Amino acid sequence: MTDAQLDNAIVRHAQSASRWKTVCFSALLVAALSAASMGVAAHQTSASAAAPAASATATMQSQAQPTVSPSPTPTITPTPTLAQVVPAAFANLNQLDGSSTLASAGVELNEMQRSQLMERIEDFRAQGYQASFVVVDMRTGAAIASYGGMSMYTASSIKAPYIVSLAQTGAVDINAVATSATADAAGLNQLITQTLQVSDNDTYEALYKRFGAAPTMQWLAGTGATTGLNGYYGDVTAIDLARMWVNSYDYLFGASADAADAQGRTWLAQQMRSSLNSSIAAVHGEGEIVASKAGWIYGEGNLYAYNDAGIVIPAGSMQLSEKPQGYVLAMLTNACARDDLLTALAQTVDDAMRAA
Repeated sequence: MTDAQLDNAIVRHAQSASRWKTVCFSALLVAALSAASMGVAAHQTSASAAAPAASATATMQSQAQPTVSPSPTPTITPTPTLAQVVPAAFANLNQLDGSSTLASAGVELNEMQRSQLMERIEDFRAQGYQASFVVVDMRTGAAIASYGGMSMYTASSIKAPYIVSLAQTGAVDINAVATSATADAAGLNQLITQTLQVSDNDTYEALYKRFGAAPTMQWLAGTGATTGLNGYYGDVTAIDLARMWVNSYDYLFGASADAADAQGRTWLAQQMRSSLNSSIAAVHGEGEIVASKAGWIYGEGNLYAYNDAGIVIPAGSMQLSEKPQGYVLAMLTNACARDDLLTALAQTVDDAMRAA
C-alpha cells in the first residue's frame, strides 16, 4: 500500500469512528430519556391507584355513620273534661237525623258496628215491634241513634230524670234527704228510694203532686229538649231522654268530692244501681257503675212500653269530671216483656262503645 493509500484509509477510519460515537451517544440519550419518562408514569399510576382506596374508605365511613334526623315531637291530645263533653253531647244530639234507621254525629261507625246494630234493630222490626235508641259516648260527646226522633210513651223510665231534676234545681235538699236530716227529709228519702229501686207508682205520684213539672222543665232548659213531661209520664223521644241522662251524668258524677252536695249526689246515684227490670244493668258486672231506670206497661189504657235508660261507667274510673268515661243509653220500645230483645240491644251497644 502506498503512502497516499494509507493516509486515505486512516482518514476514512476516523470518520467512521466519529459517526459511531454520535450514534451511540444518541442511543444512550434516548434510553435515558425513555427511562425517566417511564419513572414519572409509574409514579402517577401509583398515586392514582391510591386515590380510589382513600375514596372508598371515606365512602365506607359515610355508610357506617349515617346522618340521623331528629325524631318529631309527638302530639299529645288532651282528654276533654266533662265541662267540654256535655255541650258537645248536646250539640251532637241536635245534629242527629231522628228519622234515620241508623244515624251518627261526631263519630263514624265502622262496617262491623253498623252491621251489628242494624241486626239488633231488625230483630224488633221482624217481630212487629217499634224500637228506638240513642247512645252518647261520654268520653267525646259523640252520639248514635236509631229512629231517635220518634216519640214514644215513657212509662216509668221518666222517674229517675224527674228526681235528678228535683235535686239539681234545689227543689229538694239532696244532702238532707240522703241523711234523713229532718222528718220531712226522711219522708222524701223513702219516696225517692221506693220510686227508683222498685218503680213504685204511688211514691212517684206523691213526689209529682208535691213538686210538679216545673223543676224538670227548668232543668231541661238549654239542653235542646223538645219533649218532656206531660202529666206524670207522657211521650218523649229517645234523643230527649238521652239529653236527660247526659244532664244526669253531669250532675251525679261531675262534682268534686268536696262539693257541698257531694254526699247527696253519691246517695242518689246509688239508688239507681240494680234498678228493677233494667236490661242495661243485666249486661254489666258488679264492678261497673250502672245507674239506670226501666219502664214498662202492658196494655193498661191501651199503652204498651218496655223501656230502659241510664249511665254506664267502666270499673275503676276515677275523677270523672276531669276524665269522663262510659256512655249514656236510652232505649224506647213497645216490645212488652221482651227482655231478650232489649238485653241483646244493650249488649250490642256496649260492644260498639268498647270498640270505639
